[in-house]
Amino acid sequence: MQKVILAAALAGSASARVFTESPESQKYMFEAFKAEHGKSYATMEEEAHRFNVFVENLKIIDARNDAEPTATHGITKFADLTVAEFKKSHLNYVRPADWNSTFVELPDLQGDALVDWTGKYTTPVKDQGYCGSCWAFSVTEQTESDYMREHGQEQILSAQQVTSCTSYLIAGGCNGGNTEKGFDYAKAGLETDADYPYTSGAAGVTGSCKADSSKFVVKTTGYTQVSNSASGESKMASYVGSTGPLSIIVDASAWSSYTGGILSNCGTSLDHAVQAVGIDTAAGYWKVRNSWGTSWGEAGFIRLAYGKNLCGLTSDANYAATAAY
Repeated sequence: MQKVILAAALAGSASARVFTESPESQKYMFEAFKAEHGKSYATMEEEAHRFNVFVENLKIIDARNDAEPTATHGITKFADLTVAEFKKSHLNYVRPADWNSTFVELPDLQGDALVDWTGKYTTPVKDQGYCGSCWAFSVTEQTESDYMREHGQEQILSAQQVTSCTSYLIAGGCNGGNTEKGFDYAKAGLETDADYPYTSGAAGVTGSCKADSSKFVVKTTGYTQVSNSASGESKMASYVGSTGPLSIIVDASAWSSYTGGILSNCGTSLDHAVQAVGIDTAAGYWKVRNSWGTSWGEAGFIRLAYGKNLCGLTSDANYAATAAY
């Protein structure tokens, strides 16, 4: 019965409210949430605090559904985090003061674009955990995609290496960074995830650099920006529709409760790095790969409305040039 009630809340809609004034129902939903996501807390005080946060998030979910005609919000694994905690642990993109990307002026899209590069030019969905390393995942995932596209080989690269070894470029690690500096770091070479596995997600600790150049397999040789303003969305569509994925930057502050559909309501305060992996202009959406695991969203993906510069997605779109190390 708990899973049935939680599933209804996860679905979410403007007509199906998740917040209730009933303390008994609130507690029941919280217990279902804990069971569904394997949540436990160290003390009774912490559990009480998380329960109160959970109830406040139910109100936020309803407000987001009221403002959203084409997507749904519901109870996700982030429902016991405050807005500030979610931002600190899962967003943390920091816009660079300068970068070394080459800008290319692409043609606008002619006609419609319909493509999904998932599986062909992408590796599996990953999970950054409780570490603000989204930028490192966007860097490694884009490098993986471009290496597959350019060289026909799959390498799952180490997001931990980029997170831990870039302190001389980016002071943040789990506290934030940007893709430009990450692409610059990757010019020195990257290990595979198997050789340098991701460990920062559990505790949100950046960790010290343990890179081993004898295990480097892929490097970037540069990166190219195809859009840096709202006028570039059609050019992005032309690139993704014909060539491959793009690393992009977005405002994901309202994504914590996303469960499905085409998101059409979003801010523009850039705070998260992800990857555009597909587009359907006729249906009106981008397909975007996130780094919050497959239990979030649409098996780890989100669809964003096309043609609106939704979430500021045109602000900084890049692809990399790659080579075997």
